[in-house]
Amino acid sequence: MRQDDGADALIPVVVETLLPSSGEVAREVQDEDDVPADSENHLLQRDRMAALGTLSAGVAHEINNPLTYVLVNLEHVLRRLRAASASRDPGAELASGTSDGLPGLVHALQHAVEGGHRIRRVVSDLLTFAQGDIERSGLLDVRGIVESASQLAWHEIRHRARLSKTFAEVPLIEANEGRLGQVFLNLLINAAHAIPEGQADRHEVRIVTHTDEMGNAVVEVSDTGVGIAPQDLARVFDPFFTTKGHEGSGLGLAMSHGTIRRLRGEITVASTVGQGTTFRVVLRPAQRRRSGPPSSRNEPRIQPRKRVLLIDDEKRLGEAIARALSDDHDVELESEARTALDRLRGGETFDVILCDLMMPVMTGMDLYAEVMQGDPKLASRFVFMTGGAFSARAQAFLQTVGTPCLQKPVDMSHLRSLIARAKAL
Repeated sequence: MRQDDGADALIPVVVETLLPSSGEVAREVQDEDDVPADSENHLLQRDRMAALGTLSAGVAHEINNPLTYVLVNLEHVLRRLRAASASRDPGAELASGTSDGLPGLVHALQHAVEGGHRIRRVVSDLLTFAQGDIERSGLLDVRGIVESASQLAWHEIRHRARLSKTFAEVPLIEANEGRLGQVFLNLLINAAHAIPEGQADRHEVRIVTHTDEMGNAVVEVSDTGVGIAPQDLARVFDPFFTTKGHEGSGLGLAMSHGTIRRLRGEITVASTVGQGTTFRVVLRPAQRRRSGPPSSRNEPRIQPRKRVLLIDDEKRLGEAIARALSDDHDVELESEARTALDRLRGGETFDVILCDLMMPVMTGMDLYAEVMQGDPKLASRFVFMTGGAFSARAQAFLQTVGTPCLQKPVDMSHLRSLIARAKAL
């Protein structure tokens, strides 16, 4: 088992501040009050980018495969529809074909939709690890985080071992999704790199979740790789310690250890040379929070048509969403936030204002601020969309406004649900 590779080595004084080495082996992270936030955040981001850099080829593969059958299926359906539109008998033209007909076209579109959802899941997993706010915490089911990490790491694993997952029920924990996801991503990359390529039928990477006798959530990541030598086992969580030579920086496991310790949890390792390694993460359960009854219980079965103002500078994206919603709602499309603001100031009323977060000239955040000054009641009608809140301002905005924000590609069922729950004017 080799420790994960990462970014270039950072100056020792930074890590001495973050992960002190006095006394016994440097494993314990100092209390939060003693750790300079900038130094820690910098190290965390470097390690995160290093892990994603390792996975970049695999991520491209996981996107390009479904993207191929999305495009092939859509082009096939488009070709058939063009032929039908030019035919004197469109129905007969669509029904013709060696193996097609209308059912075949529906089948092709279904495959395209499935491929689009697969791409969305990959991008969502990437965003979780690449740009997750490292300070914000919430209630989490650790199984979902482990599943996302395993999807990202799959291309590193698939050529080396089988991937086995046994997810027993675990209690909810309170943690930061990005930080914790990075821990499991590091463990899975390490597990993969402990196994040589080309013998996937002989090796296994295994993930197990369960609840221990104390009620804690437990995650175990095991491999059947080369194992860790006894003299190295006590040092695997040391900063800058690596068995990968120049390929590794030794940051991943040190940062992972610090993350788990800050959650008042525990991460341990057991290994036998030539047989494999197991990392065990134990996390305390969160205090349960009461939740109200599902809102769907109070929703009428037949929803009235709503008036929706859709604002997005990507014209084709806006047209697609407007088209999808037009059967049930009246949608007005604007490509510039300034024009939308003029309409709102002019007295036009909308049940829902569906707005892109990041736009040139005037952003969705700027539009929201202007609307708040003129008519604060309209703020509750906003639903934001984003392809990724990359700036610090955007991340801070989403944390403070409390309005719904949908990640692109937009989950249309979720969007329809939000519109249905909006109060009609």
